[in-house]
Amino acid sequence: MTEPVEPAAEAGAVQRGRGPSAPGAEARPWHSLAVEEVLESFSTDRNGLAPAEADLRLVAYGPNSLPTAKPRGALRRLLSQFHDLLIYILLAAAVLAALLAHFVDAAVILLVVALNAIIGFIQEGRAEKALDAIKGMIEPSASVLRGGHRVTVRADRVVPGDIVLLEAGDRVPADLRLVRARNLKIEEAVLTGESVAVEKGIAPVDAAAALGDRASMAYSGTFVVAGQGIGVVAATGLSTELGRISALLGAVEPLTTPLVRQMSRFARQLTIVILSVSAVVFAFATGIRSYPWTEAFMTVVGLAVAAIPEGLPAVMTITLAIGVQRMAARNAIIRRLPAVETLGSVSVICSDKTGTLTRNEMIAQTAVTSAGAVEATGVGYEPKGALLREGRAFDAAEDPVMRKLALAALLCNDAAVRRSGANWIVDGDPMEGALVCFAAKAGHEIDATREWFARVDEIPFDSRRRFMATLHRGDENEAVAYVKGAPERVLEMCASQQGPRGTEPLDKSYWSATVESLAREGQRVIALAAKDAADMDEIAAADVESGLSLLGVIGLIDPPRVEAIAAIEECASAGVGVKMITGDHAATASAIAQRVGLSHHDAVVTGERLSELSGEAFERVARETTVFARTTPEHKLRLVEALQSQGHVVAMTGDGVNDAPALKRADVGVAMGRKGTEAAKEAAEMVLADDNFASIVAAVGEGRTVYDNLKKVIGWTLPTNGGEALAIIGAILVGFTLPMTPLQILWINMVTAVGLGLTLAFEPTEPDVMRRSPRAANEPVLSGFLIWRVVLVSLLYVVGAFGLFFWAEERGLPTEEARTIVVNAIVIMGIFYLFSIRRPFAASFPWTGLLEAPAVIIGVVAITIAQILFTYAPFMQKMFDTRPMSLLEGAAAIGVGVGLYLVLELEKFIQRRIRARQVAASDVTTTAPSRAREARPTSLYRERPFWRRAVGAVAIAAIAAGLLYWGLRERPSSFAGVVNTTGVVDALTSEPMLARASGVAEAVYCARGDKVKAGQLCAKIDPAAYRAMVARRTAELAEATARLERNENHLARAKTTLQRARGEAGRGAASRRTIAAPSAALERATARVAQSEAEVARRKAALGAAETALASTEVVSPVDGAIVSRNVEVGGEVDAGATLFRIAADLATMRVAVEVSATDAERIEVGDVVSLKVEAFPDRAFEGRVTQIADAPAERGGGEIIVTVSNPDLVLTPGMEAMVEIMVR
Repeated sequence: MTEPVEPAAEAGAVQRGRGPSAPGAEARPWHSLAVEEVLESFSTDRNGLAPAEADLRLVAYGPNSLPTAKPRGALRRLLSQFHDLLIYILLAAAVLAALLAHFVDAAVILLVVALNAIIGFIQEGRAEKALDAIKGMIEPSASVLRGGHRVTVRADRVVPGDIVLLEAGDRVPADLRLVRARNLKIEEAVLTGESVAVEKGIAPVDAAAALGDRASMAYSGTFVVAGQGIGVVAATGLSTELGRISALLGAVEPLTTPLVRQMSRFARQLTIVILSVSAVVFAFATGIRSYPWTEAFMTVVGLAVAAIPEGLPAVMTITLAIGVQRMAARNAIIRRLPAVETLGSVSVICSDKTGTLTRNEMIAQTAVTSAGAVEATGVGYEPKGALLREGRAFDAAEDPVMRKLALAALLCNDAAVRRSGANWIVDGDPMEGALVCFAAKAGHEIDATREWFARVDEIPFDSRRRFMATLHRGDENEAVAYVKGAPERVLEMCASQQGPRGTEPLDKSYWSATVESLAREGQRVIALAAKDAADMDEIAAADVESGLSLLGVIGLIDPPRVEAIAAIEECASAGVGVKMITGDHAATASAIAQRVGLSHHDAVVTGERLSELSGEAFERVARETTVFARTTPEHKLRLVEALQSQGHVVAMTGDGVNDAPALKRADVGVAMGRKGTEAAKEAAEMVLADDNFASIVAAVGEGRTVYDNLKKVIGWTLPTNGGEALAIIGAILVGFTLPMTPLQILWINMVTAVGLGLTLAFEPTEPDVMRRSPRAANEPVLSGFLIWRVVLVSLLYVVGAFGLFFWAEERGLPTEEARTIVVNAIVIMGIFYLFSIRRPFAASFPWTGLLEAPAVIIGVVAITIAQILFTYAPFMQKMFDTRPMSLLEGAAAIGVGVGLYLVLELEKFIQRRIRARQVAASDVTTTAPSRAREARPTSLYRERPFWRRAVGAVAIAAIAAGLLYWGLRERPSSFAGVVNTTGVVDALTSEPMLARASGVAEAVYCARGDKVKAGQLCAKIDPAAYRAMVARRTAELAEATARLERNENHLARAKTTLQRARGEAGRGAASRRTIAAPSAALERATARVAQSEAEVARRKAALGAAETALASTEVVSPVDGAIVSRNVEVGGEVDAGATLFRIAADLATMRVAVEVSATDAERIEVGDVVSLKVEAFPDRAFEGRVTQIADAPAERGGGEIIVTVSNPDLVLTPGMEAMVEIMVR
């Protein structure tokens, strides 16, 4: 490798942490001290330390390792996932739901909490591997000189003053001051971020030199790619550069993401609202409605459970997971789930240069001879492309000097390029690989040319000589020496230059200006020269240090990615700032910044300048500067913190260990997947599979889409809970029957809401998503507008629910059917609201956008099918207490949904008109589409402190509740009179538990009011007689079985006798008479066996019947339920088929049979409202309806009225005496 001219190298700040890791050891700039001074400082020499001295220093300085912090245990990490206010609310909701016997609800809530905890536990476990990844970069062993002998020791036993031997392939075990270097090249990407190997030497460098410019040092964790070296250990453990970064990383506290902060704020707000409303409702129920405090408390608990969006965390998690999948398709791998949304709020991207904005592939871009310059085209290391001069195709054959320059670049070169799959790679130094490709573009056949001009001898590159030389002899025995090196060094060695007409005098001013111009453009410049070597068989440095003829110079550069240029333009339109933070030189950084389109690319600030700044000055530079060069890990970390302190959400890219602290501190750390270290990947939230800056910008767009969809999901979900909670409050205020049961509310919350709300997670990206400014990091999830929309839609839900409920009651429908209509109406309103919220501000009709979101169509179809089952399937009717709806009732529910949709479209239309007038009044013009202008109607709904928004929302809800209460309390005025009577509470339906055997009741296990399970033993008939019968039947079966066995034996003997007789008899009549007797005996034996088998079968059947009768003495419950009546006592006679108990499977609705006079019976109609009170709850009225009117028995006269009463909390039990008021219309 040859040393190029580095573009205008700037010095960096003197780094901290140099020197032995001994207590009180003075940190010194070892790179600036002479070798002998360093050896003297460590009391060592080139033969190394004595073994005994090394042991003493190991005790004094400690092991050469990074300290390992005790990791948090798995249990502690798991428990930490529950340390969140919203999780506390959900856990409390689960406990309270269980207390209310809503076990399914409680189980689902706990499942949601567990799912979120498991996801966080897994993600956090991955994050804690970052420090371990750095520790693993220290080589486990090292070659050192101890007492003049080469020995191999564990890397953690290396001490300051040790002499370490380095070879190609070694990882440097500690920070070394080099005392010998032969063609030593070390890759320091883990510390500097630059992948080009650095040539090392032993000459001291300036004390203020940046880390990447300290050629006399080899740092722990870096990689030796070529040559050999010897160094004295200057620092070990935490005192190394790698250790310092490890300590810096361990001290960095990662920020919580905007989504986490916003959801924490939302959880606090939700807690305040729920507790406040619950307290008001509790006070009203106990103070005005005279509810017992225990009953009021449980009602308030039910209100709180209804108000909490149990499914929201799960839907949010799934929405983020969908974003992860989308980003993975764009080569952005998300390691921590909340980072998906954080990307959407990124306002500044701090990007590395090499491999992110550039291709990380060196190319020879410019070649200059005395005849002029040419530009090379092509991609990467593929040896294809063309040469251009002044924009036109150029044939190198037309310029003999250019062809000679390309020939020298090919021959004075140790690299090779080859295809690997679909890509071309370099074997050797990347810059030499670029020169090989340039030669191919100039028309040289790589392998053939090297074969024709065989290399005879060479002088390897050395940092002291700063050139490489090779001697070649052609097929015709001509010999040429080629030299390649730093331009200023090669120019010193040249006496002439090659021109179109041959050898010319050297024009040093021309070449100096050319080299300076290329360096300003960020190109690394290589000079090539030649010398006739006809009389040489080998080459020495003295042979080429003078008398050379300059062929030209070649400028090399890592070109910017084409897609990065477009991505930076997109960032500008999206209001996202892009800053380049690189360890490269300022001129290179400025040139690349200009080519990719970064603003203020010429105003480069170096690490040295950053070290001099602090406070406001540093923050101003961080805000105003676009390009930073020669930076250290501390600089990157400070820049990130400075930008965050100014309200920016920062994404930081990096690939080396030096980037890990800044990656961890940034709101979104972005590591390179291909060339990034494990330390960088573990510290980052996102890993780029293609190391491409454009993938970051694409991920920002996806993050904005995820946030848009999250707001849609939240804005769609909350009105459902708000409507349900307001419905409960309204029913409590007025004292009416709840329009939905708790189980039906659970169906809406967990099945319908989650199923429909989740479809919004699949919404496509809005066209203007990257034409908006980034949202503020502290922007609340519940903006002023969203609160308004939630309150409005919640009130519309309540109006629709109560309107339909009262409409159904006016038509005389049972409460169960009215509730069924209400639940279906809420689901239908949710579907229409789903169509509306897909475009929160623009008109939602026509619904052509549905074709872009098939998930919405699928979700609506699935929920429609679920609602049909909910309404009409018998098992669902039994589970949720629903009833079939008629066509008219279904049309009414759909009509309510259409009404909600039209109201919302009108509201959006009014918003757009007001917004248009405001824009016209302020004479504001914009080129963005109208949808972009509508995206943030801040002038309509300016953000206020939460308490103001909360007070406003509560005020609106209070006014609506007051109007609702005023309207509802007028309803009793339509009653013409009241009929008072009494009756006994009974179950609406019950199952008989029948006696299956007659006898005397031996035991009774169940009493009235007991809850029983199917198959539970409730009574037992005296089994003595049945056991005796079983014993008799068993004895009879045994006797019949024995008789069968004897007859079967007789049959067997008869068969044997007949066979013997047939064997002895002949063919005559006498023979026939001989076998007649045995044949008759066989027939008689066969008949007896048949008779015995029939008898055995009869006896078995009789025994089975007896055993069945014995089992029937146990009376068991046929279903789950509660005992509502008992007609058996111990010792009482029981007849088979008699009803011993009656079981009610459903106590949510009770019946009361009452008797009234004939006059009152004529006034009462089916559907009349009933108010019922019982002695156990004297201050509570239960609402019901008249469901049946019949004539009372003739002896009593009058009429028998059957009323049904809602019993949602199951406090009414069969047998209670009830006082009944029938409101006669």
